[in-house]
Amino acid sequence: MRTFRTRRDELVGRARGKYVLIKGEDVIDVFEDQIDAVARGFRTFGKQPFLVRQITEHDSPLSFASYNVGG
Repeated sequence: MRTFRTRRDELVGRARGKYVLIKGEDVIDVFEDQIDAVARGFRTFGKQPFLVRQITEHDSPLSFASYNVGG
């Protein structure tokens, strides 16, 4: 996330709305589609951690749904 935050302005200027693949401090590539970015990450890095993030000016809040109701 640190790499994304420090390079955000540059990325927004050239690829707003697309998806970026980041490994450590390196921007690996930019993709039109999130699935393509994730697939490339797994092909290239396997089970090692990497980041795929949509290139936007501001962070969007994340929300998660739970299907575990009651119980």
